[in-house]
Amino acid sequence: MKRSSFYAAYAILSLLFMLSCAQTSVVRKVQAPGDFNKIEAANAPTFLKVHMRNGNVFLLTSYITAVNKDTLLGQGELFNADRKKISPKNGYKELISKDQPMIKIPYGDIALVETNNIEGVSGKLLAMGFVGVPTAILSVFCLANPKACFGSCPTFYAWNGNAMKLMAEGFSSSILRSYEKSDVDMLYWSKIRSKDFELKLTNEALETHVIRYADLLVFPKRGEERIFATDSGKFYKTAKIQPPVICTGPEGDCRNLILEMDGKERYSGADSKNLARREYVNLEFNTTPGNHSGLVIGARQTLLTTYLFYQSLAYAGKENGYYASRIESGDKKMQNKVQRIWDLLGGIEVFIQATSGKWIKIGQIEEMGPIASDLHLITLPENIPDHVKIRLKMTKGLWRIDYAGVAGVSECVQPYRIKPSLVTTNDSINAKVLTQLSDTIEPLITLPGDSHILHYQLPGGSDDYEIFLKSKGYYLEWMREEWMAEQNIKKAYLMFGFPKLYLRLIAKKFKIVEPTMEESFWRSRYVKN
Repeated sequence: MKRSSFYAAYAILSLLFMLSCAQTSVVRKVQAPGDFNKIEAANAPTFLKVHMRNGNVFLLTSYITAVNKDTLLGQGELFNADRKKISPKNGYKELISKDQPMIKIPYGDIALVETNNIEGVSGKLLAMGFVGVPTAILSVFCLANPKACFGSCPTFYAWNGNAMKLMAEGFSSSILRSYEKSDVDMLYWSKIRSKDFELKLTNEALETHVIRYADLLVFPKRGEERIFATDSGKFYKTAKIQPPVICTGPEGDCRNLILEMDGKERYSGADSKNLARREYVNLEFNTTPGNHSGLVIGARQTLLTTYLFYQSLAYAGKENGYYASRIESGDKKMQNKVQRIWDLLGGIEVFIQATSGKWIKIGQIEEMGPIASDLHLITLPENIPDHVKIRLKMTKGLWRIDYAGVAGVSECVQPYRIKPSLVTTNDSINAKVLTQLSDTIEPLITLPGDSHILHYQLPGGSDDYEIFLKSKGYYLEWMREEWMAEQNIKKAYLMFGFPKLYLRLIAKKFKIVEPTMEESFWRSRYVKN
């Protein structure tokens, strides 16, 4: 969920034409994601397209995924990087019987798989599975606005005093196995009901989620004390958070929108002529001289990057699986081509005004994701004046700011790290999921509509805690028929070969759908029958 990995992964995948969800029922049978780069599946009822790290691809019309943990057996054909049919090399063929030669494929040689029927795929192979989605299971909101379907990683709910509230999205930058990473999110609204703390983990998108762990980072606290995290991974106790006395943007006064973490967000529409155009928000605070202070910002992204992500997938169309497999295989040339567009969009840059009047950059907020606002602490220079001016620089229409305040910062603290002690699924104990959330070999894999309750035992010694979620994993987006219908490789090259020009050309098209994207996004979450 931090910028470096997501910019690289998302941008790379976008350029290289790959893979990214509403409230309807999900059927776990899917259509073919493409024409297999000119490889025909002969209308097989079930097939598996296995992309190898060396660029070759197997098209299997029958397969066995449970031979052992490291090998796939199947019947089919092998094609080289130019998609010419070739004979499997020695080591790939295994004779099951005289009349039934099987292809033996080590999992370690596989970059990515595509399938038209997810029911026959499990375990490690499922964690590499790239599937397509038929129109029949999309909600009316996705059909009306295909670039605004709900998606972008696992979602986590916690008790806020009245109900289970969505508070975090896990590792939204990790959109392929090669970009797997950990992520830390503050559960800002969470309330303690008992020492048995519950998190609801859901997959509400058309995605495959692969989750290594979902642990709590817990800090005992007292009174009005809060603990916030910096992007460098340090946690600080804070007190006496001062609201801004002035907040102004291009639209004028915006102070009333950022006084509380209440969902009333300050944001703007994107520029109608250039999606990379910057804007400024100016903040002023009264502070206590001599105190060590920090700026606390609560923010999430708008759906601008979601739109661009999905649009890039649409341009890639039927070629997504191939290019995703090349990324998984470590193609650095491909990876390095796409950073420019995300540098153009950027994060929230934070500046402080020196006594000379010069604006000095002191930090940047780079966390990605449109689902849940997270809070970030940026420590301010020592000996700041009692009236401090701060400027936020960001791409117009890209960020929703829910909260801003300057806090007194005291000691750096270390958390208790707590793993789940119990998992329940449909009100029944699920020992397998509990094991998977602690297993580095076999992770938890969730599919659309899956939901689990994770139970944690909080430590003694306090009646109140600040709680963060630390999760690790990655996810694979499922392709949409609507996206594939827009396949246009030339536009994909334009998007990433000439990003400045592309962000100007696409601005008008984005502005048409921008007003309805937020509603479509939230009303298009998926649930299981």
